[in-house]
Amino acid sequence: MLIRARLLQMLSVLERTGGAAVSTDTLNAFAYFANVLSPLWDIDPIEGSVLKQGAPRFPSLELELDALVGAGLVTVISLTQPTAGAGSSVVATFRINHEKSAPLLDSIRMLPDEQSAESFLLELASAFLEIRPDRQDDAAISDAAYSNPKVAHGRVVDFAEWVSPRRGNAAWNVAQSFQRYVPERVTLSRAEKLVMYMHLMKRRAHG
Repeated sequence: MLIRARLLQMLSVLERTGGAAVSTDTLNAFAYFANVLSPLWDIDPIEGSVLKQGAPRFPSLELELDALVGAGLVTVISLTQPTAGAGSSVVATFRINHEKSAPLLDSIRMLPDEQSAESFLLELASAFLEIRPDRQDDAAISDAAYSNPKVAHGRVVDFAEWVSPRRGNAAWNVAQSFQRYVPERVTLSRAEKLVMYMHLMKRRAHG
C-alpha cells in the first residue's frame, strides 16, 4: 500500500510540474532519485537497494503500477514496440486518472509523513524534469551511489537497506558536501542541496 500511495504521489507531482504522460523508464529513474535522496527530507525510502544492471529498475514498483492500472487509478496512454536492439520490453506511458485518484491523494495528504513526502517529491520533480527524457536513465546511472566503482555490475547497490541512509549513502554525502563550497554565513537548505545535486546529475547526463 505504501508503494501504491507513493506511486500515485510521484505520477501526480510529475504531471503538476510539467510532465506529460510518464514512461516506465522515466518513472523508474524518478523513483530511483526519490529513494536515494529521501534522507535529505528525513523520509524513509520505499526501496533501500537496487540491482546494478543497466539503468535502475524496481520490479516491485512496476508490479504495483500494474495494480493501479487494474484499479482504474492510472491510465495507459500508449504501448510502443521497442526499436531494434533495444530489448524485448514494450515501452508504455501512463497518466494518473485524476477523477478516481483525487480522493485517495487527498486522504494521503492528511497523513503527516506523506505531507512531507509530497513536498520532497515536488522539489525533486521540478529538478528532474529539467533532464531530457532520453537522458534520465543516464542521470540515474551517474548517481554517486549507483556509479560507485566498488559495486560491480550485477551486484546490489545498497543505499539504505543495510547501510545508514545518510552516512552510508554516497548521494546523501555528495549533497551534504555542497555546504563546503558556499560562504560561511550561508546555510544551504535541503531543497537547495537537492536542486544542486540534480543539476550535477543533469550536467553529467547531458555530457
